[in-house]
Amino acid sequence: MAAGVDALQTRPGVLARLGTVVVTAVRWVGRLRGDRVLPGAALLAAVVLVLVETFLVAAPYLPLPLAFAIVIVHVGAVPVALRIPNVAAPLSLVAALTLQWLSAGTGSMLWPWSPVLIVTQCLVLGAVAARTTLPVALLHWLIAVVLSAVLAAVLRPASGDETSADVAVFGSISAALIVVALLLLQWRRVRSELVHERRMAAEEAERRLLAEERTRIARELHDVVAHSLSIITVQSSTARFRHQGFSPEAAAEFDRIAAQSREALDEMRGLLRVLRGADEDAERRPQPGLLDVEELVAQAHRAGTSIVFEQPAGPWTAGVGPLTGLTAYRIAQEAMSNAIRHAPGSDVVVALARMGDDITVSVVNTATGEPAVDSRSGHGLVGMTERAAIAGGTVRFGPTEEGGFAVEARLPVFVRSGVPA
Repeated sequence: MAAGVDALQTRPGVLARLGTVVVTAVRWVGRLRGDRVLPGAALLAAVVLVLVETFLVAAPYLPLPLAFAIVIVHVGAVPVALRIPNVAAPLSLVAALTLQWLSAGTGSMLWPWSPVLIVTQCLVLGAVAARTTLPVALLHWLIAVVLSAVLAAVLRPASGDETSADVAVFGSISAALIVVALLLLQWRRVRSELVHERRMAAEEAERRLLAEERTRIARELHDVVAHSLSIITVQSSTARFRHQGFSPEAAAEFDRIAAQSREALDEMRGLLRVLRGADEDAERRPQPGLLDVEELVAQAHRAGTSIVFEQPAGPWTAGVGPLTGLTAYRIAQEAMSNAIRHAPGSDVVVALARMGDDITVSVVNTATGEPAVDSRSGHGLVGMTERAAIAGGTVRFGPTEEGGFAVEARLPVFVRSGVPA
């Protein structure tokens, strides 16, 4: 036993450096498990170990072809263990025991496990621990330690202390490697779960902030816009009763104002329900499309606007996606509202057309004797541009040569998931 202790004391620096190499290798195995870099790193380590192990361990005692063949099996198990660990571990152990058996008569003190053999075998066991479970990794470790101890006892019975110390060194280093590898893997799993939980918490906080902001916007809309629309509706509905002497035409005009105000108020209430999250089926309700633009023009005409509507004949809307139809409707609605508000008394032309894979929406109003309005910073024009961009289209607007104002939008026929098909 004293001889074994002396054998251990002859190589403290080698063992220290070997331990550092092993711990570093295990750390990489733990961190890079499943990473694309790991197979390349294992292959690079295998190439280096083939050269070192062939010329330092096997070649001095064996013919070079035989030494190279055995070393290839032993070292090749390192990258193989990342794919099929339960096959790589027995192969590497058989190759290591073969090298130990063939070099048993050399009289080397670093037998049966030389430092290079320990590094290679520990890398294999580390990869096995990273790819399997603790019982499987411990089983492969126990088999390696027991078989090498039996081989040492059979081939060198007179050097029991030295060989036992060498086997003990291998067993200690490899066991520590497996423990460290498993701890690193467990730490990596815990960190991954922590990152996932933090991401879920951040997403939940973001959803909560979004809901609060939507509620605030809904409250502002209710207090300002919905209240004003309600007043307009009530005043226009009761005008004929509060004021005498209205002509039938004027009374009908107020009735149309009241009807349009009620329709706008209903839309506003639906929007408020969506913003408050109280109407889960709001997004499933039918949205206006291209075919509804004609009724939009008819409403403006009944309100006294001189307006002309042009659209192709036949089933020209076939294949038009819902997002394109809704975007075209909203752009035509906003452009008509701008023409009526900024150019009262002008003639308005609304034209829809299909040009290949695009839908065009054009709203042009004539001059009114006042300077043409070109408010590029207005919310209406900005909103039209943003709507068209979401659908993958574009909007152009500006004064015409005759002094009027024109808005023209070009939209793709069909949009899937916000991307033009």
